[in-house]
Amino acid sequence: MSLLYLAAFKPRGLEASASQAWLPGLELLAGLFNETVVSYPASALAALLFLMNWRGYQIQLLRVAKRRFGRWWLGVYFALVVCAVAAFCKPIFSLSIYWLNRYFDGIFLLRVGAIIDWLSFQFEYLFGLLIQIFLVLLTLIWIRGLNSEPGRIFEFALKRAVFAAKWAGIVLLATFLLIHGPLLISYLWITQQTDFTNAVIEYIEQTARPLIAVALILFCSIQMTLILHNETLREAVHEHAQLLRRHCFRIVWFLVLAGLHLFALSWLTEFIVGAFPKYSVPNLFFSVLFTLGRAFLAAWFLASWVCLYRASQTIPKEIRF
Repeated sequence: MSLLYLAAFKPRGLEASASQAWLPGLELLAGLFNETVVSYPASALAALLFLMNWRGYQIQLLRVAKRRFGRWWLGVYFALVVCAVAAFCKPIFSLSIYWLNRYFDGIFLLRVGAIIDWLSFQFEYLFGLLIQIFLVLLTLIWIRGLNSEPGRIFEFALKRAVFAAKWAGIVLLATFLLIHGPLLISYLWITQQTDFTNAVIEYIEQTARPLIAVALILFCSIQMTLILHNETLREAVHEHAQLLRRHCFRIVWFLVLAGLHLFALSWLTEFIVGAFPKYSVPNLFFSVLFTLGRAFLAAWFLASWVCLYRASQTIPKEIRF
């Protein structure tokens, strides 16, 4: 019925929209230094291609992982395969959950879905990290005036992803401890302690997600350092401290300007999109429109961050041939 009739515009008010927009705006800002692109549901297709060893990318990843991780590479590879299987099964499970409910209890399916979602999130994050590295390298090639095929850039991004693996592991561990772990525990007691589950969800929305976003912003240059330089995580942290000491003013102003733009867009999204019933024609139209707007701003500020980071580095004397 929402698709057949044009819904009326009923905004919730600027203050109510602002209260809902601060967290999406904060996470968009943190995504510039972590993940700009949401990888689901494309991660399901990526998981299938990874398991099929499409274009030999899995073998290339294993070669770099053996050199980088040493004796730990086999455990990392096994965990990655398990998470890839979960990422492939996640949309299938979501689409078939009503059919599965005929044969299985709803609480059981909820718990199974939570485990699949947790395992799938690991692959989704790593796939999103690969896209982030690809975009960073693509921007760097553009600003240096070079020309290269996207396929070669993607292969190089796949190799550089291994160097950012330790930082990605810390982010995934923090996400598990602050978000997925409490959720999994609460789902075990959901039939006896419903209030506990509601409290966990409220804690995640009001505490865990903002805390992770703020931490990513505070350590904004570590991912970029690991992508562009062959440094260890300890060296990247030291380089980050040196960068803040030398260029704190420029970085703070970049964060302020980018944060204001992303918050304003999130605020406008909540005000306009939330004024229409969900899945109505105006709601879908403005959702797509503001999604494109977020993509434009994210791309703009990600490219600006790459330029700022490169301009802040001590560039050696150019070699002339």
